[in-house]
Amino acid sequence: MAEKRRLNLSFSLASPQQREAWHILRSIPAGQRTDAVCRMVCKAHEQEALLSAIRGLIREELCHLDLTTEKSQQAQAGDMDENVLGFLLALQQEGDESPDTLF
Repeated sequence: MAEKRRLNLSFSLASPQQREAWHILRSIPAGQRTDAVCRMVCKAHEQEALLSAIRGLIREELCHLDLTTEKSQQAQAGDMDENVLGFLLALQQEGDESPDTLF
């Protein structure tokens, strides 16, 4: 005979998460609940393991990322923007001069 383990749960309907779990479990037909709960638990565990692995990879990649290069490129682009704006402002000021002062 196969070995079995029993787990009894009680749900507090005052807790939104437990109330939602109760409604989900109640909607599963009797006789199918154990399999459904096992699938849900295994799927949640797999998703958590995958999420943990992804977080680890992102952390590892961020450690190897050289942010100083990107910042210096942004600073150079900002300097260029300021130079262009300064040039355009000078052109505008020249255009604002009245025709009498040009001659």
